[in-house]
Amino acid sequence: MARNAGRTWSVPVEALFLARPNRFTAIVHLEGRRVKAHLPNPGRLTGTLAPGRVVLLVGPFARPRRLPYTVVAVREGTTLVGTVTTYANELFLRGWQAGLFPELGHGPLLREVQRGRSRFDFQVGRTLVEVKSVTLARNRTGLFPDAVTARGARHLDELAQQARQGEPAAVVFVAQRGDVDRVGPAFDIDPRFTRSLREAAQAGVVLLACAARITPAGARGLRRVPVVLNPD
Repeated sequence: MARNAGRTWSVPVEALFLARPNRFTAIVHLEGRRVKAHLPNPGRLTGTLAPGRVVLLVGPFARPRRLPYTVVAVREGTTLVGTVTTYANELFLRGWQAGLFPELGHGPLLREVQRGRSRFDFQVGRTLVEVKSVTLARNRTGLFPDAVTARGARHLDELAQQARQGEPAAVVFVAQRGDVDRVGPAFDIDPRFTRSLREAAQAGVVLLACAARITPAGARGLRRVPVVLNPD
């Protein structure tokens, strides 16, 4: 379904989500037993991860891994929602390579670029690019964030500063779910992030978004969707 440290994940198996004792651990019911699985997403997964929901796991992984499985998706109604934050970066790269983001040009591409106090996901040519993984949705609108993110707001403030100094910058929202037609900020969850996003747009930061349908075999149908600053 995706890659982890250079390894292609195995075919996912279904389990039932039971609890989340900490940010990166899920307790699930798998084949008659309770097991712990790695949950590679620091967000709350608001509206998505709830007791009794079906999750997709990959594994088991051998030692020295502490947790033998990884949660890669949650079934929300009829929609699979990807839970691996870093998979959004892979989807961005796939889209960029396919010409989905002509605003960014053709490269060269660098990863993990340090500017000021922050490290940004990519630099494409001269453009700094920060990728945000979107899992929350309401009324076919993908919303970010799903929990207060001071770090996310700081990223936007620093990108806005870059743009005001004449350096190109962009934010790309990647919705890991196929049931959204647009993406915007979740003002009711994080007003500070929303204000920073609007100020970044006014400063010249380019706002882009895409969405993909998640399946047990991976992401399908990657497509551009618009960014709306006032989704409500």
